[in-house]
Amino acid sequence: MSKKTIKNGFKQYLKDLKRRKNIKNYYLKRIKGGKSYNAVLVDSLLIKILMSLLFFIFLIFKTKHFIISIIGALSFFSLALYASYYIKSNRYDKKVRDVNKDIVKKKIIKEINYFTSDEFIQYVKEILENYYDASFEKYGKDIDLIGKKEDEIWAVKCFKIPLEERISKKDIKDFKDKVDEIGIERGIVVTNSYFIEELEDEYEGVMKFVDFDKLIFMIKEIGEYPSKEEIEDIIINRYNENKRKVSEKKGKIFSKTKVIKYLFLSFSLYILSKMTIYRSYYIVMAFISLSLAIVSIFYEYFYKIVMKDIEE
Repeated sequence: MSKKTIKNGFKQYLKDLKRRKNIKNYYLKRIKGGKSYNAVLVDSLLIKILMSLLFFIFLIFKTKHFIISIIGALSFFSLALYASYYIKSNRYDKKVRDVNKDIVKKKIIKEINYFTSDEFIQYVKEILENYYDASFEKYGKDIDLIGKKEDEIWAVKCFKIPLEERISKKDIKDFKDKVDEIGIERGIVVTNSYFIEELEDEYEGVMKFVDFDKLIFMIKEIGEYPSKEEIEDIIINRYNENKRKVSEKKGKIFSKTKVIKYLFLSFSLYILSKMTIYRSYYIVMAFISLSLAIVSIFYEYFYKIVMKDIEE
């Protein structure tokens, strides 16, 4: 195996490791209200170490035997780690599923928001055709689609509205009147939002109501729901976008173009400290300027050269 192959393999391993850590860090921040992966890990370990230490002191007090107390405390620590991992793992997996649902929900909301009314109708048409294994055709203004399902003709109305709004009784009544005019007995109403309560009971057996949650269910059923890998890609893309924004802010402060300015400012402040009664103040400011110059050099070399090489 060549050195280049080993190097590339090591780089890929680092990238995969970093990817997994960033994904877990994202989940933990969502679950723990902003706490990072490292912060959660350190907090958890500190609590277990403190509990083990207290248990060790208790054993020392009771047994007066150092070795037995050490073994007992280590056993307690190991048991605490195992129990914590088992309990938290189940909770973590459940909360990760909830976070993934929220990610997918926001993704679909974002996609639909960009649709025109015609694009939304086409979007619904494809979902209905796949879900019901039927064919639907565009019809007109008041009735968007007509299709045959379960040996019956169904009319479809699509409502694309803001998520916070609701489909009213009047909306459904107007659609039902149009359906009755052309002699169709069954209807499907689809929205990217929700319906007011009691509509389903009022039109039971006559209308099917597909709200946003039902729409997501249908998307999942037809196999169009994002996979775990696709969701993780969304997370990584968000991480990279945030990282890019932070990098741009850093670049405005720590850049090689500003190194000379920081050094010149530091030198000027130091010279001024010799000529004023506020000597300490100018020396401190000179030191801060020098530090910014050093950090800028470090940032340019380490982050943009070393880290970029690893990421590539």
